[in-house]
Amino acid sequence: MMPEQDSVITEISATLEQIRRANQMLAYHRQFKEVDENAIQNFERLKADFIKQLAELMKEMQIDADFHTSP
Repeated sequence: MMPEQDSVITEISATLEQIRRANQMLAYHRQFKEVDENAIQNFERLKADFIKQLAELMKEMQIDADFHTSP
């Protein structure tokens, strides 16, 4: 594998970890009776940004991906 691809793979892994953390924070903020909608919107936006980043990274690996979030 070429060094550039190794770097992209590392970035993909890091981006997936960021998505996992955003999911954890979303679950945390949704567990309360009085939900902090502002926090949830911020983490949903952050997650969407990471998903876009992941799609771009996948293109660098010659993979065309159309990711969607689940509720």
